[in-house]
Amino acid sequence: MPFSAFNTTADTTRRKLRLGIKQLARRVNHEDVVEHVREEGQLSGRYIFMTVMSCAIAMLGLLLSSPAVIIGAMLISPLMGPIMLMGFSLSILELKSLRQAVFSMFCGVLAALAISIAIVKLSPLTEATSEILARTRPNFFDLLVAVFSGLAGGYAVIHRKGETIVGVAIATALMPPLAVTGYGIAVGSWPVASGAFFLFMTNLLAIALSVTVLSRIYGFGAEHSPKHTIWQSGLIFLVFGALSLPLGIALRDIAFEASSSATIRAQLLGPFPENQARIGDFAVAFPREGAIRVDATILTTSRVPDAEQRMQSDLSEKVGRMVELNLDQVIVDADENQRNAELLQMAESSLAAPLRAEISRVENLALAQRSEREIRNAVSFPLAGADIDADTNKATFFAAPNSSFSIAAYRAIEAGIATNFPEWQVWVVPPVQELPLIVFEEGGETLNDAALRTLDDSLWALEHWGVSQVEVVGYASTAGALQRFNNQALAFRRADAVAQRLLQEGIDAQPVGEYRAFRQEEEERVLGYQRFQTVLIRPF
Repeated sequence: MPFSAFNTTADTTRRKLRLGIKQLARRVNHEDVVEHVREEGQLSGRYIFMTVMSCAIAMLGLLLSSPAVIIGAMLISPLMGPIMLMGFSLSILELKSLRQAVFSMFCGVLAALAISIAIVKLSPLTEATSEILARTRPNFFDLLVAVFSGLAGGYAVIHRKGETIVGVAIATALMPPLAVTGYGIAVGSWPVASGAFFLFMTNLLAIALSVTVLSRIYGFGAEHSPKHTIWQSGLIFLVFGALSLPLGIALRDIAFEASSSATIRAQLLGPFPENQARIGDFAVAFPREGAIRVDATILTTSRVPDAEQRMQSDLSEKVGRMVELNLDQVIVDADENQRNAELLQMAESSLAAPLRAEISRVENLALAQRSEREIRNAVSFPLAGADIDADTNKATFFAAPNSSFSIAAYRAIEAGIATNFPEWQVWVVPPVQELPLIVFEEGGETLNDAALRTLDDSLWALEHWGVSQVEVVGYASTAGALQRFNNQALAFRRADAVAQRLLQEGIDAQPVGEYRAFRQEEEERVLGYQRFQTVLIRPF
């Protein structure tokens, strides 16, 4: 591409980019956003109280090593307000707002440190948990969390949507390291306290600078500051640069550690024969002072006597910093698997065989008992008794009388247990009770879908009770002229429709039509006429 054409394309791209940024800026009410940020970043009693409560909960979660409790602390943390004000004040070059944001953050940090130190001093749990140790120094992923949280926070504030949810992400990057700082001070561990505070400051600056960059993209600048002077701009840019210094140091350390770890790992197999050694364990520690500590285990077919000394000097030269290498060489044999198989065969034919059989029997018994407990715990209704055979994987549960469970409910529970334990044969025997009424449509004598479902539930109960003979009683109401004319016959036809289905399932069913003409209307006033649009199955 000719140079002139390249310049033309670059100019066009820059113009489009500036036009896109101007369009973004025009969609935002800058004065309203700046006023909202100033208000949210002010120091208040609510801000201090919620900071103390959030840090207290976070400190308890760290001591208990409970991520759920730590996340709960993030939900109430108010740290987003001062950080947003810090970022926007750098963008609009307003020194007063920056001082206000720094003062609010300073007071919140002091309050958080005070409550975390007090909790650790009063707590019987002072051991450093995994959650605490994970927040004692910055790493690349912590930095990414802070940057993305800052961008999301700035976007939410500018558009005034989702600020509370984004505040949780910002607090996730800040409050746990701050609580760990208090922990380090309380237990007198300067490395923990300084490392956690450095992580806190790194995340704080990453979030604030991300907000500054995003707000500048949306058109926030010096024109939104009521008292903008050249010296003020220079001072704020100086502050901006000073704040960026720790962030730059953290980025430098993170990059150095990542590249050094990769270099060390790649060089570990250098002194060993090719394709005859592999890395077992590998760990690298980067103390702030002194040599880098490397602990490694090499699985090799032959020992290399001076491997540790040779690699230690080579690694120090390649990394550019003193390396202390602790290398363990574990000799492995290519025929090791074959020898193990031979030893196992010998053991099977020796006195160890009965012991192996006994161990296997005990393990199988423990597994069966665990399965028995699990399937028993899956039952959600009161039991009158249970017969669980882990050898044949058969389980029978006898339900105790309980008015809260219907026949359909017991059947659904049996199906659910059978689904969750497919290797078991599950049988739930419901307590003996009146079967559900099978409801017909008014004047109807055929089984609809709802009636068929009720009949299926009744068939399931009869099978589980072991009932083979029933009486099927049909009813008819006085509603409708045709029903009054031949209600006895209608009741019988309903009973017969149900009886025929029962006969198909191998149950001896005797249909009966019941219609008490001289008492029917009185009973309908008491029970409702719909009660007499039904069929009742009575087991013998």
